[in-house]
Amino acid sequence: MQRRLLLLALASTFASSLVLFGEARAITTGRFDLDDAAALAAEDLDGAAVLSSGKIVTGVRAERVDLEGDAAAALVYALLPDGARTYLGTGDEGHILVARSDDVAVAAETGQLLVTSLALIGDTLFAGTIGEGRLLAFPRAASGELGEAREIALPEGAQHVWALHATARGRLLVGTGPEGLLLDVEPRAGTTRTLLDADAAHVLSLAGAPEGAVYAGTSEDALLYRVAPSTPPRVEVVHDFPGNEITALAARDGVLLVAANELPAPRPTPAKTKGRNASRPRPRPGKGRLFRVAGDGRVERLFRRDDGHFASLAIDAEGQAYVGEAKEGRVYRVAPDGSSATVLDLDERQVLALAFGPNERLVLATGDGASLFRVAPGVPGEARWTSKVQDAGFRSRWGRLHWRGSGRVALRTRSGNREEPDESWSAWTAPLTTPGPVRSPPARYLQIEARLLGADAELRSVEAYYLPRNQRAVVRAVGLKAPAKKQARRLPEPSSRYPLTWRVDNPDGDALRYRLRFRAEDQETWRAMLPDEQELTETSYVWDTRGVPDGLYVVEVEASDELANPAALTLRTRRVSETLRIDNHAPRIEGLTLRGRELRGRAVDSLGPIRRLEQSIDAGPFRPLHPTDELLDDASESFVIDLSELEAGLHLVAVRATDAGGNAVTAEQEVAIR
Repeated sequence: MQRRLLLLALASTFASSLVLFGEARAITTGRFDLDDAAALAAEDLDGAAVLSSGKIVTGVRAERVDLEGDAAAALVYALLPDGARTYLGTGDEGHILVARSDDVAVAAETGQLLVTSLALIGDTLFAGTIGEGRLLAFPRAASGELGEAREIALPEGAQHVWALHATARGRLLVGTGPEGLLLDVEPRAGTTRTLLDADAAHVLSLAGAPEGAVYAGTSEDALLYRVAPSTPPRVEVVHDFPGNEITALAARDGVLLVAANELPAPRPTPAKTKGRNASRPRPRPGKGRLFRVAGDGRVERLFRRDDGHFASLAIDAEGQAYVGEAKEGRVYRVAPDGSSATVLDLDERQVLALAFGPNERLVLATGDGASLFRVAPGVPGEARWTSKVQDAGFRSRWGRLHWRGSGRVALRTRSGNREEPDESWSAWTAPLTTPGPVRSPPARYLQIEARLLGADAELRSVEAYYLPRNQRAVVRAVGLKAPAKKQARRLPEPSSRYPLTWRVDNPDGDALRYRLRFRAEDQETWRAMLPDEQELTETSYVWDTRGVPDGLYVVEVEASDELANPAALTLRTRRVSETLRIDNHAPRIEGLTLRGRELRGRAVDSLGPIRRLEQSIDAGPFRPLHPTDELLDDASESFVIDLSELEAGLHLVAVRATDAGGNAVTAEQEVAIR
């Protein structure tokens, strides 16, 4: 369930803009309008930052330190700056790495799946792991080299070590799972005692609190505890946060920040501990919230993201939060007043650890591509923002590129017909330092890059205009409106009004006009169904056929986008229906003749077929009457009515015939039976 459990699951499986179309008219000029923080969200940031106020300014840049050779890892989950070097906890082989400048080497091997946490007390480096849930103590030389590990025994309920916190008094506090224990460890003696046995399965995050206490964040219930390691421990619930996990805590100079996430529901595992399920989450992103907790317990939400949860957290000397995201590899900077900036957008998707090292230099580590980054100020002239790919919907001709800002800014573009830029895209154009025409070739997609050339340069909005190529609407499936299911087997009610309908594929959403024509099946001349001055814009029409002779006809529907385009650019398409039967006249009953005790006759229709024959004796109910060949399949059907059962005397016999159009005729004959 939890972010850290998500990464446990990940580690355990390592082997396996806004587009405006001008009311969607094809030849109407469209515009990409990038003028707020959401629309200015970057595909790539390099030394630039996107502020929540909707500006692009010079920000910070990330200098990658590659993990190669023996130091290669699937992810870096923990980091600890130590002077000129940085220790890294990795998976899926559970190595501890040490980075000096651009050199990274393996400092220790734990034999565990993942090193989740690191802490330093004096000349000893402590590492917490998952796999077998070990707490290891490594002697550290002045050079930074690590000696042979000593294992500190943990209680049976501490199978995963998630967080370590070194107190000012030289004790080590340990957050564990799956029984939600917070342990107080005496490092030299290796003795432990339980400070907190939470209802939650995991104590995920720890941070120092005033007066030697510690803050602890849990999974499942997202509770924040304050625990004083006195005898007996004093435990206080500070706040019940929304969501289901407190992933990260950061405390500095009396400021406490809390990253609380709402993650998707987990898949429970059969294993149970103290009646609680130990669980692994689905590897799906959640929603992240950043809160500040004041000394008096007041809680204030500073920042939120609904498109990704938070995996790491750090505070700088000015009280600004740096938040690492676990979906798209972004790092956000959040000021105490709640204003924010996207300062990094890395290729790696999970920013799993953040910390400030010497000279307040931010270092970070990633998963889904394990790397170490050192963060430095952006350099004017090199600070670069690259937009998300903008989609014009169809192949388009580009217009002018406008922007608003201040200072020296240069913009350039590239275009292509695949959603993801690749070798099929055009090269980047020469930069524009003043607004002007987009020089990229016509295409469906456009991407924009801006460079901030001066320290005071900023970009507030970007507009790119385009003209999509007109798309042809295609008429499909012209025919009569299908009857309701309950009426499908019934004969239709006779009517000269025939409901025509058709479907249209209209790719660019143009306003369409339809023209209807018809002709007899055996003719070639088309006749207009409605006058040209009548504009039909619906995909249905009731055809009044009172002036049309019975027969077989076809209907043609023409779709035209002339309402949205000038004549030179208007596109038309036509579709002809299947044969339609127009039958507005009833059949005839002919040749009624009594021969002995049989009444003979014939039902005849000009078009056919006869669909129903019925008889009635002496004003009784009409009953089905079969034709002589027993099949109703022709425009002329002979019939014989057997009257042998009737008593002698005069009788009234009625015959009713109905054709396929529902038109019916009734004929009566008085007969004398002897």
